[in-house]
Amino acid sequence: MSLRHGFKAEANRLAVQMRKELGLHPASPLAPARLAEHLAIPVKTFSSAIAHDARIGRLLAGEREAVSALTVHAGARREIWVNDSHDPGRQNSSADHEIAHALLMHPPGPALDLHGCRHWDGEIEEEADWLAGNLLITNEAAWSIARRSTGPEEAMLQYGVSRSMLTWRMNMSGARGRRIRSAS
Repeated sequence: MSLRHGFKAEANRLAVQMRKELGLHPASPLAPARLAEHLAIPVKTFSSAIAHDARIGRLLAGEREAVSALTVHAGARREIWVNDSHDPGRQNSSADHEIAHALLMHPPGPALDLHGCRHWDGEIEEEADWLAGNLLITNEAAWSIARRSTGPEEAMLQYGVSRSMLTWRMNMSGARGRRIRSAS
């Protein structure tokens, strides 16, 4: 699947705009919790729901890879639920993926199809993935990381991301190539 023409640039502009609304520099880290609060979207953790529903406990134990995060819709309201048994970088990516759906005004859909299988709209999921990456590390942030020769561990900690997200954003933003060219 490929993103519509211009979407990648639009996603970065939206991620920069969110920082601007919060008084941040385009290259500044932006915690998903802060963005969710700004957008009036409550973020809750699976472990906070265990007392109310034993099925959630299974997601944190034997089936912890089954769900990373989800959005619950109640009319125009949204709540994001994050699987807090995952590492913090993955939790941030998962939360921003759900925030991306809200920012892109993706319509809610059924979680399961008629056969009980997970309903999947590849196009909107790809858009949410791309925007989530930009919300975590804008192009400007990736270029700043490269320009300052920030090590991966420091950048992961600063932006609250996993190594795979950092690598992906450095590659997709062109920052990795800029770093290689500037070192030559």
